[in-house]
Amino acid sequence: MRLFPQSAKLSLSGSDTIESTKLVSTILFASVIYQAVLALIHTHLHHTSAQVVALTELLIYLACILVLARRIKLEFVTIAVLVFAYLVLLSIFRNALELKGFRDIVIPLLFFWLGRHVADIRYTDRILKILVLTVVMVGLFELFFLPQYTSFLNIFSYYVSTGTVTINTNYISDSALNLNGLRPEGIGRTIFPSLLGPHRVSSVFLEPVSLGNFAVIVAAWGLSKSTTDYKNMLFFLLSAIGLITLSDSRYGLIVVTLLIGMRIVVKGRVNRVVIILPSIAIAALLLIGSFYKGGLADNVMGRLFWTGDTLLTFDVAKLFGVRGFDIPYGDMGYAYLLSRWGVLLCLMLWGALWMTKMNDACGERFRAYAALYIALILTVSGTSFFALKTAGLLWFLVGSSVGGCAKTVPRVYRANRRETAERELSYAT
Repeated sequence: MRLFPQSAKLSLSGSDTIESTKLVSTILFASVIYQAVLALIHTHLHHTSAQVVALTELLIYLACILVLARRIKLEFVTIAVLVFAYLVLLSIFRNALELKGFRDIVIPLLFFWLGRHVADIRYTDRILKILVLTVVMVGLFELFFLPQYTSFLNIFSYYVSTGTVTINTNYISDSALNLNGLRPEGIGRTIFPSLLGPHRVSSVFLEPVSLGNFAVIVAAWGLSKSTTDYKNMLFFLLSAIGLITLSDSRYGLIVVTLLIGMRIVVKGRVNRVVIILPSIAIAALLLIGSFYKGGLADNVMGRLFWTGDTLLTFDVAKLFGVRGFDIPYGDMGYAYLLSRWGVLLCLMLWGALWMTKMNDACGERFRAYAALYIALILTVSGTSFFALKTAGLLWFLVGSSVGGCAKTVPRVYRANRRETAERELSYAT
């Protein structure tokens, strides 16, 4: 049985399809902007807590289940039961219940199947364009009207209230931005420092790191397009480059450059070579942890050394997720992933992604680009890969791309056209 099935037929009536698509659009928008909405409420109406954030995410997950329940698939139920049974078994060995691991697996499961539920590339392009334009407009508002932006959204206060940061971590005095919203002196902005200054735009994501991750996902989607669909390719790619510039995302700059290189050089099934990239990344981290002499520092090599040095401490129990699951691994993505899920579940899910049969070259490309994004982000970031505001969209796009990128007639339109034909036939008879 494939973990991610090749096709999923829609069996709803036209009106049900329209309502279902509206709900999917609402879910996607909510998953992207919910943190900004909560920050707005926190700033002007009522203090927000970590429990409120968790409850909001839960409501989004329940909305996904509501959509999927309309045509529940046996494969989805089977996969969900097996994965959760594995995590429960892991909890028994740990003698503790680690809810973060359960929450992290919910996002790829629900949003992948949400993408399969729609399975319409035109709809996906349309909703992603609207999301991109929304993010760009809010980002430009933040860039040119920063005092007004921070009067609407006191981001630092919001993160203090939700327990993400503490007051003494705000090294920029009197700043309402997140602590990474400004490049400190001595580090400085990488992209156009003299033009844009130390400010890093966050837009609806409240932190520039997530905006950079969003931009990489958008670029990957655009670069996966066929050359005949060059207008969409250019729209998504240029939008992503603009967002990377605004957020001063060094990770985004590197990864989008690699993606462009892959699009030019790598053809066809050669894209599948990315399947071994996590192994290469872990091996490189271990080598850096063993031989790099620069030590821990707030730069790329220093962070890679920190991750590699930590991975060298992993024994069999930690590799299988039995020990170390309660350690906050910070920006060490592979250490976080292995400690929460264990190596067995990680291998199973990674293999399942590559066992999914894509119908055309566009799907093959996007899966390879998404895999590159995943493999590299885990080297420099701990939990941002699992942040709902970007992870939900990523897995929705993966699910949508399984159906291919051909310019097909949208399902909603086909359903309405079928109903019209049936009515005309009844009138004629």
